Amino acid sequence: MSEAQNNQGPRNRGMKIQIWIMLIMVGGVMLAGTLMQPQTEEQRLQLMEMLGTTNQGHLVKPAVDARTVFPTIPDKAQKWKIVIAGGEGCDAGCNKVILDTRSVHILMGKLVRRAERVYLADPAQLQQQQYDDLSLAHPHLTIQTTGLSEFKELLKNTSADWDMADTRYFVVTPDAEVILYFTQDDDVMGLLEDMKHLLKYSPDR
Repeated sequence: MSEAQNNQGPRNRGMKIQIWIMLIMVGGVMLAGTLMQPQTEEQRLQLMEMLGTTNQGHLVKPAVDARTVFPTIPDKAQKWKIVIAGGEGCDAGCNKVILDTRSVHILMGKLVRRAERVYLADPAQLQQQQYDDLSLAHPHLTIQTTGLSEFKELLKNTSADWDMADTRYFVVTPDAEVILYFTQDDDVMGLLEDMKHLLKYSPDR
């Protein structure tokens, strides 16, 4: 047997060992990813607590169960919600938030079907003409004229409590849990980052 053949045996064994190590590493990463993939909103929130988040918005602490404001509709897929609330009627600030969140919704691309925008309006302040104008200008915006007072009450004693003088927007899970909020001083593109991140690690409905 030649010297070259003698050297080839150990070299082949070394290559095989390297290949097996690579396969084990790849398999381990895939298994870990599968095990860590949350199957429910509760698991996702636990994962966020454990690993931390890259959220651009402000965390609602503690998170608020708003099922009384956004009740489940039978036979309808529950979506993530971008909820707009506050302001005097729908003033300039409110209109800007509605326009900005529409841009975010469009930029979500293929994820757009998993989210919807909801404007929680004050029926005592929103005139019929304003309602009609908003409906015409924003056909994909749900204008909800019930639940605003209850929503404000639910946010009391949380980090998101405010007097509703200015317009804010919130991220609400498909299970109607209010988890993030933004003010008009925040960069609305942060909402886009948060929505993409949250939808990536949440089960499709």
